[in-house]
Parts: sequence; structure tokens; C-alpha cells
Amino acid sequence: MHLPEAVEALDPAFRRQLDSELRVKTTSGRISSHGFAATLMLMDIVAIALAGIAPAVLYDGIQFAMLGHLVAVVAGGVLVFLLAAHALSAYRAAHIFEWPQIIPRAVISILLTFFVLMVLGIATKTSDHYSRVWFFSWISLSLALTVVLRAVVLALVEARLARGACLQRALIVSCGDSPLTGDQLSLETKNRVRAIGTISADNLDVMPDLAPYLRQLNPEVVVLSLPWSQAHVAMNKLKALSQHAAEVLILPHSGNGLQQMLRLRHLGGRTLLQVAEPPIAEWDRFAKRVEDVVIASTALFLLAPFLLLVALAIKLDSRGPILFKQKREGFNGSLIDVLKFRSMYVEGTDLHASRQTSKDDPRVTRIGRLIRRSSLDELPQFWNVLTGQMSVVGPRPHALQTSAEGQVLGSIVEEYAARHRVKPGITGWAQVNGARGELNSREQVKRRVDLDLYYIENWSVLFDLKIILMTALRVFHDPHAY
Repeated sequence: MHLPEAVEALDPAFRRQLDSELRVKTTSGRISSHGFAATLMLMDIVAIALAGIAPAVLYDGIQFAMLGHLVAVVAGGVLVFLLAAHALSAYRAAHIFEWPQIIPRAVISILLTFFVLMVLGIATKTSDHYSRVWFFSWISLSLALTVVLRAVVLALVEARLARGACLQRALIVSCGDSPLTGDQLSLETKNRVRAIGTISADNLDVMPDLAPYLRQLNPEVVVLSLPWSQAHVAMNKLKALSQHAAEVLILPHSGNGLQQMLRLRHLGGRTLLQVAEPPIAEWDRFAKRVEDVVIASTALFLLAPFLLLVALAIKLDSRGPILFKQKREGFNGSLIDVLKFRSMYVEGTDLHASRQTSKDDPRVTRIGRLIRRSSLDELPQFWNVLTGQMSVVGPRPHALQTSAEGQVLGSIVEEYAARHRVKPGITGWAQVNGARGELNSREQVKRRVDLDLYYIENWSVLFDLKIILMTALRVFHDPHAY
């Protein structure tokens, strides 16, 4: 089997090893646990709503005037169910494909929901307004539909897994005499984790740099198969693992000492040590994406007339295109085209940022100076957010050749690349704390990286909203903007 085209530029010797171990077609498809959890939630909502309305309409012959009351009760029941399911972690992505987990939790959530509805009906003295036959029919149908639908979709998922799909794509990195193969990983995880590549080396000294493999293959899981005594040395040597938003698991050749570790992970019949995990995972990633889509779409809709005025002003002020597009590093180090309103004369634009913009820079136009000072030149990046390349809040992406003290930023601060473990943002914790503008010294770069890493380690939706509010206030006055 041939490797994907994106990997063709990698070291030929290790490319052959990847080629020999690759067992899953790149077109097989990946099943998203978050998407599956969202699908189950939608199915539950529809099932409970239909189970409540159908018996009343078909058997009780409910009047149209009472239909509104019925819909309100059913909607209330759905809301209580969602709260109960959340409390019981019925949609937790980590267990969403486990039969013993999701079916019992769904049943308990439904029973708890109707218990709450009965208590509310008795407390408000409204239970006599509704047929008991209808109420218990609602309970029975909800249980039956939920269980049957879950069983069907889980069976469909298992069938897809057997045909070559997977839940997670893994890169296996083996060192020593007992390499882990892609077939072993698939077998022991019941096809849920599939190897998209395997790198094998006799020892750590000849192990290649993993960064290009991580960037091109983009695995969700990296499995390190090596002697237990080399685990610490491996993590120090393979620094690229700490700069990629993937879960990193160690499968030691000897299990001695595993009980001393704090975080363990089970894949099939194997126990692995979890030494790294994505900074924003499971429902947090879904919540951040919803936040991004809502804020970006709302901003573009409300600001559309203003954006047209800015575009017209740029066009009238100087010749050239309205938008400026520049390559920058995005999530996991991938290259993205970041959009901005053009703020420089065409002959002064610098696609690679070999020269940073300075205060009173003669390359900046009159309108450009105004929109840069108020950060209005960044507004087109809301489109980057909608397309999924960026987030509203995150570390600011720098141009590829941005440098300080004559060195590119990644060579100045060792942790710089760890900023790429989350999507870059239009604004960030560094920007609202004054770390913006030209970078001239190692200390400036270090402070900006420290602030970005603090954001990544302490992310929450409320933290994002705080940064957005602080950014809005600084639009009107920011002494660091020029």
C-alpha cells in the first residue's frame, strides 16, 4: 500500500517502515465520538418528544386547544432528561461506544426524568389534568425507543469498525526488540484505534525527529512502545510530542513500576501510561467550537455594513487589494491562510514578515494606521474562525519568518511550538495583557509564550468570555497597538 502524498517527503528509510505497517486505507473514515454523542442526544430528544405526543394524539384524541399544553409538558420532560443525562455523564465521549455504559445510563436518566415530572405534578396539583394511561405510555415508549435506537446505532458502528473505520488514528513509535504492530493495536482495541503509521528504531539515538510525521499524519494518539527504563529519556528526546495536540501513551516492554504512575489508560487487554493528553478535549472542544461559530457568525452579521465601509476606505486610500492573505502556523503546526484588511502599501507588503511592523512604519497607509491601532484589520479573521482554521480566542499566529534578536521565534523559546496545541485566535490572553506589537528581545518572546501557555492550561468558556470583553474595551484604547 502506498503512503498518503503528504508523507512522501519524509525520510525514505522510515517511510518504508510506515508503508509496511500501514493497514488502514486513508479513505476508510473516522467515527467522531463527539459527533456520535451529539447524534445520540438528538435521537433521544426526538424519541422522548414523539413518545409523549404520539399516544395523546392517536389514542386520547386530544383537542387542538390542549396541544399547546401537551407540547409544553413534553418540552419540559426533554429538558429534565437532558439535565439528568448530563448529571449521569450519559453522553460522555470517552464511553459513548460502550454498551454497558450508555444504555443503562440512558434508562436511569429516563426513569429519573419521569420521577421528577411526577413529583412536580403532585407538588403543583396538575397531575389530574393529564391521563395516567398517557403518562405511563410516555414512559414505556421512551424507554423502548431509546434502548432500541441505541442498540441499532451501536451495531451499525461496530459494523463500520469491522469494515475499516476507526475511532482514533494512532502513530506507533517503537524502540527496541519488541515493536508493537498496527495489527496488534487494532486487535486489542477491537478495531477502535487503528495505526496510520509505525516508526521503528533499534534505539533512541537513531530515532528520527517526529515533528514532520506528527504534522503530516496528524494522529489523535501516539503510542510509544519501548523498554520501561527508557520512558523518561524518550520524553526528553521526543520533544515534538509535547508540542502536538495528541494523546501520548507509553506501552512499556516491562510492566514493572506501572502501579507507581498516576494516569493509566486501558486499550483492550493492555495497560498503558498516559503522559500527555489534548489540552482541550471531549465536550470542551465541542463547547469551544459552538462558542466560535456563534460569536463569529454574529459578529460578521452585525458588522457587515461597517466592514463594507472599511473596505471602501482602503480601496479609496491606496491602490491594491482590500484583503491581505498571509501564511501562518495553525493548529498542530499546519499552515493556514490568515486574512486581514490590507494596512500597507502594496509595494511594502511582506508576505513572510521578514521585517516586523514598527511604530510609525512608513509602509503603513493612512487608513492602515487607523485600523491597526484599533485592531480593525483583524476582523476578516472571523471568516477563518467560521471555516475552523482559527478560534476567536487563542494564541496569536505569527508569520513564518517572524524573528527577534536575529532568530526565528521557535529557536528562541523551547516551548514556543506548544502554542500550536490549540487553534490560533483573533485575540488572546497575551494580547489583552499588553504582549502585542513588535518583538525585539528574547524576554518579550518568553513573556508572550508564557501568557499563551497559561491560557492553554487554564482554558474555560468563562475565561474566553473574559478575554473577549477585555479585547472589546481595548479597541477604544490600547497603548501597545500601532
